[in-house]
Amino acid sequence: MTRIPRTATQLLAATAVVAMLAACSATPEGPSGKSSQSADLVSLVDASGKTPIKDLKASLGDPKGSADTKLCYITRTLSNEFWGFERDGFESEAKKLGVKYQTFDVTDESSITEQLDKAKSASNQGCTALLASPISATGLDTVFTDALAKGTPVVVLNDAKGTVPGSVYVGPDALTIGQTAADYIATKLPDGGKVAMIEGDPGSSNALNRGEGFKTGLAKHPNLQLVASQTAKWDQTKAQEIASAMLTANPDIKAFYSQNDGMALGVSAAIAAKNLTGKVLLVGTDGIPQAKKEIQAGNMTATVSEQPVTEGASGVDAALWLLAGKKVPGWVDVPAFIIDSANVGQYPTGMP
Repeated sequence: MTRIPRTATQLLAATAVVAMLAACSATPEGPSGKSSQSADLVSLVDASGKTPIKDLKASLGDPKGSADTKLCYITRTLSNEFWGFERDGFESEAKKLGVKYQTFDVTDESSITEQLDKAKSASNQGCTALLASPISATGLDTVFTDALAKGTPVVVLNDAKGTVPGSVYVGPDALTIGQTAADYIATKLPDGGKVAMIEGDPGSSNALNRGEGFKTGLAKHPNLQLVASQTAKWDQTKAQEIASAMLTANPDIKAFYSQNDGMALGVSAAIAAKNLTGKVLLVGTDGIPQAKKEIQAGNMTATVSEQPVTEGASGVDAALWLLAGKKVPGWVDVPAFIIDSANVGQYPTGMP
């Protein structure tokens, strides 16, 4: 029998132990490799940074795409045309820059579980980066965390700034949107009066933040009194029914704020049924084409318009900048703005 020298035996044993420890070593993020990849993306994102998209393009330059890049966008229901415009911006920019792309949409605005399933499916289809408009602020966090751990950039489009380290938010400030609506109503009602708000889905960050912003804005104008506020869950028919009941209970309401334009169309119908068109202010949110037509017709007063096409395109840019190793702020600001009778003619079709 061949005998192995004791020193050699010790060396082999020590080597085996080192190899075993290396194989079993854990990191806070899981198996070796994931932690460093996630850390790389986190280091590229300035979590506290907020930069307007026009300034960011000036500093980072045009993003570069490649044929082996695939961007996946998990959106909400395309029956809401706002999300259709967000998708259009995403797909148009991806196509222009020569990258593969795929959109995953859901049935309706309350399909939280369906959206999570679509996000999980997308993460298993070779996506180089994930873009998403979560229905619930934290509903896709598990998918985002897994993606970042694999070195896959995560970009949130339009709803709420994510809390997962390394994710980037592209869109407006929903709190500011609500405040903008309150300030606008205040300019139109210098003598004050009663106002009402039609809320979106209570599980939506957009709804919660727009509502909080509106109330904060009203607090600056003590002559405006919020007498009614109720959720219509983004539904036009429900909004009409609720607004009608509010007007019956408070026939001296001077203004409505609707947290999206779809519901504002329902409120407009309720106002018309009471023969109050032009007498009761109606401010919506989003800036969809139909809302602008209603403003031109005198059936709506204004809308706090967002820029979904710009957001969708900017999300593509942010993902590609991250893939190129460029530093990106945690918030790419695409601000909203008022559209009313004074400037509605500048936006005859589509959305910016």
